[in-house]
Formats: sequence, C-alpha cells, structure tokens
Amino acid sequence: MIIHSLSAHNLLKYRHLQISNLPTKGIIAISGYNESGKSSIGEAICFALFGRTFAIETNDIKKLIRWGEINCTVSIEMKLHDGELYKLTRSLDRDHNHSVRLSKMGEVEQIIARGKDTVTEALHELLGYEFDAFIDSFYLAQREITTPHPHGHAIHAMAGITPLISCNKELQEEIVREQQALENVIKRNEQLQTQLRELAFDGQRAHVLAADQADLQQREQDIRVAQQTLINADVDYQTLKTRQHSDEVHKHSFSYLRSLAALIMLISFSAWAITAKIIPDNSVTTHIATLISAQLEPTWLLYITVGSLLICAWLWIQLTLLKNRANMLRIKGKHLADTLAAIDELEFGLPKNLRVDASNNETMRRKKQRLEPEQRIQLRHNLVNDQISMEESQNAVEQYAAWISQLLLRVSKCQADLRQEMKLDQERRQILDNLTKQDQALKGEETEIQYRIKLRKYAIDLLQGAMRHLSRRFNHHLRGLAGRTLPMFTENRYQHLQIDDDLTVRAFSSEKRDFMELDEVSSGTQRQIMLALRLSMSQQLVSRVVRGHQFIFLDEPFAFFDEQRTKSALAVLPHLSNDITQIWIVAQEFPTDLTFAKTIRCCRDVNEYQDSVLSS
Repeated sequence: MIIHSLSAHNLLKYRHLQISNLPTKGIIAISGYNESGKSSIGEAICFALFGRTFAIETNDIKKLIRWGEINCTVSIEMKLHDGELYKLTRSLDRDHNHSVRLSKMGEVEQIIARGKDTVTEALHELLGYEFDAFIDSFYLAQREITTPHPHGHAIHAMAGITPLISCNKELQEEIVREQQALENVIKRNEQLQTQLRELAFDGQRAHVLAADQADLQQREQDIRVAQQTLINADVDYQTLKTRQHSDEVHKHSFSYLRSLAALIMLISFSAWAITAKIIPDNSVTTHIATLISAQLEPTWLLYITVGSLLICAWLWIQLTLLKNRANMLRIKGKHLADTLAAIDELEFGLPKNLRVDASNNETMRRKKQRLEPEQRIQLRHNLVNDQISMEESQNAVEQYAAWISQLLLRVSKCQADLRQEMKLDQERRQILDNLTKQDQALKGEETEIQYRIKLRKYAIDLLQGAMRHLSRRFNHHLRGLAGRTLPMFTENRYQHLQIDDDLTVRAFSSEKRDFMELDEVSSGTQRQIMLALRLSMSQQLVSRVVRGHQFIFLDEPFAFFDEQRTKSALAVLPHLSNDITQIWIVAQEFPTDLTFAKTIRCCRDVNEYQDSVLSS
C-alpha cells in the first residue's frame, strides 16, 4: 500500500490538512518542534485506515475531533498491490456517529463498501493485515522501540500462522463443546443405568411364567376332567341307587312267584304223570288219576306244567337281572369312590395358592363343611360296599362338586393374575429393549464423541507442530533480514542477530567475537538493533501478506540517536528493501546536508497545512 494523498478537517491540531502528490519512493521527512502537529499526520493516517489510533483508546476516539468543533473528517488515497487507486473517507462526530466509505477511483468513482464493519472487512481483504499488525510493523508510534511480543497478532500474521491459530482456537472451542456433550452423554448414561438397575429385569422370569401358565392350564384340564368324571360317575351311581329299593321289592316278589310257579309245575307234572300212567299203578295212584280225570283233561295238566315252567324261567331271568343290577351298583359305587379318591389326590397335589379353605368360603359353608380325611375314607368304603344312603352320597358329591367349582374359580383367577404378570413382564421387556437400545446409542455416541475429541487433539498437535515450524522459519528469516540490515545501521560493528523463539535478541559483536545481551551495549546501539528488527518484521509482513509496495511510518525513530547514527540510518533506509519504498519519518530536525523525496515542515502556531502552504 502506497499513500498518494492525505486530507483531514478538524482532526487533532489541524483545522485543515492537505498533503498531495506524495512520492511513491524515498523518504518523506516530517519535521518540527514539539506540539507542532508532526505525530498528528501519522495519527490521521492510522485513523483513516482503521478508525482508531495508537495514542487514543477506542472509547475516547472523539478526542480526535479538534477542540471546539463538532466533527472531523479524514480522507486518504492509496494504491494497493493490485495497481488500483482507492479512496477511504472516514468521519466522526461528538455523538459517536462514525461513518466510513471505501471506493475505487477511476473515470467513475466506484463505491466498494459503506459502514464501519463492512469497510473493515473489505479493507482487511485488500490490505491483508489489521490494526495490531500495522502497529507492530509499518507504524512506529512515538514511543520506546521495544522487542515485539512473541505471541502478538502482528507476529502471528508475519509468521503466517494467524489462520492456524484461528483454526487451533476453533478446534479448542470444539473440544470444549464436545467435552460438554460427552459429559452430557455420560450423565444421561448414568441416569439410564439407574433406570436399568431400578427395573431389575429378570430374563428367566418369562420362562418361569410360561411354565406356570402351562402348569395351570394342565391343572385346569385335569380338574375339568375330574369334574366331568365326577358328574358322570354320580349320574350313573344315582341312577342305579334310585332303582335299588324297587329292585329289592321286585326281588322278593319274584322269588315268591318263582317258588309258587315251581310248586304248581311240580304238582301239575305229577298229576299228568299219574294220569298218563308214567308212574306205576297202585291203589293210590289209580284213585288219584280217577279224581283228576274227572276234573281235567290230562292235556291241560301238560299245558299247566309247561306254563309254570315258562313262568319259573322268566322269573329266574328277572331275578338274575336284579342281581346283576345290584352288582353294577357296587361297581358304580366303587367307580364313584375311585373318582372321589382321585379328586382327593388332586387336592393334595395343589400348590398353596390354589387350595380352597372351606372355612373361609361362603359357597363351601352353604354346602356344609367338607368331610375330614378319615370321613372321606369311610365314605369311599361305604360306596364300595353299598353301605350308604342316597342322601349321604348326594351330599358328599355336592361337597366335592362345590369344591371343584371353587377350585376352578381359583385357577381362573390365578390364570388372570398370571396373564397380567406376563403382560407386565412383556411391558418390562419392552422397556428393557428400549433402554438397551438407548444404552447402545449412548455408547455409540460416546465413542463417536471421544473419537472426534481425539481427532481434534491430533489436529491440534499437527497445527502446533506446523506453527512451531513456521515460527522457527519466521525467526530464521527474521534473523537473516535483521542480519543484513543491522550492519548498515551499525557500520558493520554488529553483523548478526540471534533471535530465540520468544524473540529474545542478542547481537554479535565483531570486536568481542561473541553474542552480547542488549543490556551489554549502549542505548543508541540498542535502538539501532531494535529499529533493524522492526524493519525486518515489516519486510517479513510485506513478503507474507502484502506482496507489493508498502509505506512505513516511523515517528521519532532517532530520538536517542546521535547525529552520525541518524545520518547513517537515513542513508540506509531507502535501500533496505525493494518493497518498502515509501518511508515516512518524523523528527524534530534532520541533518541539513541530506535531501529527501518530500519534506513537510510543521509549526506550532499553524493549524492548517496544504503541501508547501502553511496558514495560521
């Protein structure tokens, strides 16, 4: 960047300042006594470019406005590395209204940007550096020349590590965010593990519940089979038991009739045998035969005999049927007894939760208490031996039937409870599956975050390695540039500089043949060394970001130089660099035997300056 013209109104000392036709090469010498406005020219350039100055804090920027005025304006025309001419105009009033405009000059002025922030961004793109880098390189304010801070923005820009530092900072911020996300994931995972512990899901419980369900279903089936068997056995037994009394009556009747029929058959057959002369004759049989023949035909006697025989046979058959029915009653009684015994065995095999307590059951109380075990054995014995009444058997069967009904209700309730438990277990299983999926997702997220953190730390290591490499290369180049500049300033008495990573400077003395600390040399030599270092840093920044011709503004750089050192420095400065061509130098007085590209003489009593015309 080369300045072509500078103008200002109501800025610091000057009511009006106009410097035109500035040379692009050589020294622009600004001289004058204290408070004559020399430094104001540098601050005008600084304010025009960045909206601030080295001497005035940003919150006190309105101090730039000339005393008694309400606003100030500064305008600068400059040529940049692209060869184009730009104009930057900035104004400020006491109400802190700050306006700025950047435009490209040509046949028609082309406005590039308006507004403080927009112009700042556009100007940074064009210049390649910001205020801090400018102050530490191209603008030496009226102050002590000191070693620059090794971690300042200017050094970073000169070393070319500003983008790396920005990237490193972003990575550090990302690591902080990732670590916060990791802590959040770990906290969520801890909460999830707490939920899993509280859930205390038993994976085997589903199998146990399924086995219990199968057992209940089998027991229900067995109970229902026993119930149906009891019903069938009771119906069969009661049917036969109902006919038992009538069968006893018929048995006595049939026995009597059978005996009577047998007697009749015997008498009729004997009479027929006598009349038929089957029995040998004698006086008795002859008399009997005569009497029978007088009353009946012998044929009828035969009919009566056959008829009696048939009746006797039919009665015998009936008695046999009654006897078989009595035997069947005992068989059915034994079957009923066996059925009751099987039910008792079924009861003894029931788990505790299925047992029916008759003393606490209303239905069982209405059906009377169940028989005691000894009474049940006696009941079965009586059924087998047909020593029980119908009413007793009916009461016993009713008790068993009522118990089975209650048992079925109990089984049904247990099945309903079991289904509810299985449903709850299934819901818990679903909750477990969801929590497990969340746990896997959180573990995956945790692994991914840890990988991202590790990746960023690795990137930071690489960036820091690159920054160290660039910093060392910058120091190497800086030593080379300062080493070429220093002999010119010190008349070859000091030829080499040693610059550490923290920018600690040592100078090699050709007389002592060793590197010396700065406090071992004179104050004038220290300033010569520091000036050489600053100019080398300026050259480094030009090479790094400007890549074109550049101006430099040095405010009182020779304040502590003697005349000979001042002459040497002024003679050397125009030849130090092919890039730093426009050199602004402020001093109270310059040697009279030197010629400059442009001379600006400031006076205390003059508040206007226009090239060579001064006004009061």
